[in-house]
Amino acid sequence: MIRIVLGILLAFVVTAQAEEAYPSRNITIVVPYAAGTAPDFVARQFGDALSHRLGRAVVVESKLGAGGLLGTQYAASQKPDGYTLFLGSKDTNAVLGHLYTRLNFDPNKALTPISLLATIDNAIVVGPGLGINSLKEMIDAAHKGRKLTFASPGIGTNLHLLGELVSERENLKLTHVPYRAFPTAFQDVMTGRVDMVVSGVPPIVGMLATKKLKALAVTGPKRVAALPDVPTMKELGYDDLTFVGWFGLFAPAGTPQAIVDKLSTAAKEISRDAGYRAKLEKIYMTPVGDSVADFKVLIDKDSARMGDLIKKVGIKIEQ
Repeated sequence: MIRIVLGILLAFVVTAQAEEAYPSRNITIVVPYAAGTAPDFVARQFGDALSHRLGRAVVVESKLGAGGLLGTQYAASQKPDGYTLFLGSKDTNAVLGHLYTRLNFDPNKALTPISLLATIDNAIVVGPGLGINSLKEMIDAAHKGRKLTFASPGIGTNLHLLGELVSERENLKLTHVPYRAFPTAFQDVMTGRVDMVVSGVPPIVGMLATKKLKALAVTGPKRVAALPDVPTMKELGYDDLTFVGWFGLFAPAGTPQAIVDKLSTAAKEISRDAGYRAKLEKIYMTPVGDSVADFKVLIDKDSARMGDLIKKVGIKIEQ
């Protein structure tokens, strides 16, 4: 009996020592999107700041494919020891689980949330030659039978779903045009090949400033500092269409709680750092350092909302 008790106590001591020593080697953050994209930028800025705090190198590794699915699967399958982390998004952790017909894992059971890192505002944008100057004019034109198209980065992305949300809310028949190379969509909207594009704010600020594109509304809870004249959905009477993108930090399920707590505390501290905040705000993203509990609430809320919309619209990807 004494040996059993001593064995249990020794196991606790060894576990505690292992967790206290974390990290003892380099950490990898898996990003399921290409280098140069908004999530990649967030991962690299956060990784640099985390490296300074923990005293270990943090490496960002891109795992591309299937709109973020392959990178999500890869991260979820890694050893839950805190050395492989995941930069997730609304697409990977609120959409994927509803989108694929035969998905062999649930992202929100296979990945443990650590902290929300940043939010990104979206906008509904048209070309200057379309002759539409407000969201109301767009909705009225569609109701009168004008056949309008909207571009997004791909089927099932949260930007695609934002367009579908507007369509469903106003009973419109907008035609979705998915793009693999999303920058091409902006050029096509400028030239009139496509009528609208639903986009995050960062890549379009310059094009709006030079009047190559025109924003009808932003979808966050308040106006964007870089676009002070563009109204929010709430201001236009569509409070239920408030819709922001987000990026957060996850670990494979089963990662020790002490490691999750340590990383969550670090994320909160990093979010308050003036230099880090300035880097994200420079490209029109809002740094956040939510608690694990608050982040879970956001994921559950967005997952339920996206699941309901996907079911209503009937979007499915066969796998």
